[in-house]
Amino acid sequence: MKGAFKRSMVFVWAAGLALACQTQEPATEQGSETNLAVDETVVRETIESKDKAWADAAVAGDAAAIAQQYTADAIVAPPGSPRVTGNAAIQELFTGWLAEAPISSATLDSDVITVAAAGDYAHAVGSYTMSGAAPDGSEWNDQGKYVAVWENVDGDWKIVTDIWNSDNPPMGMDAGEPAPASDAPTDVGEPSE
Repeated sequence: MKGAFKRSMVFVWAAGLALACQTQEPATEQGSETNLAVDETVVRETIESKDKAWADAAVAGDAAAIAQQYTADAIVAPPGSPRVTGNAAIQELFTGWLAEAPISSATLDSDVITVAAAGDYAHAVGSYTMSGAAPDGSEWNDQGKYVAVWENVDGDWKIVTDIWNSDNPPMGMDAGEPAPASDAPTDVGEPSE
């Protein structure tokens, strides 16, 4: 009887070891990695359509429609201005800009869109072009790049963080002119003793 018990225990141990060593595919919500790719495609298409809606609202001079593209607590970090937080501040920012220099054409192209594995956030890296009329009646043109972080808010993708800057040189500088020197040290070496 003792021998049969030992053989049974060895068999149970071996079976347990064999099961523990088996690899299993991680379960996905739909049981297929293809579904994740479909979801990423839908997110990309949604962000691309929202890029177009943002540009259309800018051309229409509709700061309220632009602000609706953002979450209630979104942060916008525009060039040459302090950052603003929240829909009301974002709408106020764009109301002032659109009144001062109306936009006659605009494109946004999010060419790199990365969707978080959980599907709740995505970030887009892209470029923009815009043109319009300056207060003195002259035409202005701008092009640059941006990074936007998108959040899935109850099934609707909205921008939670937005930052951009122009490829054009700062006002008063020519394109080939070096940037003004700063007082910051340029040599980062070993700490002195």
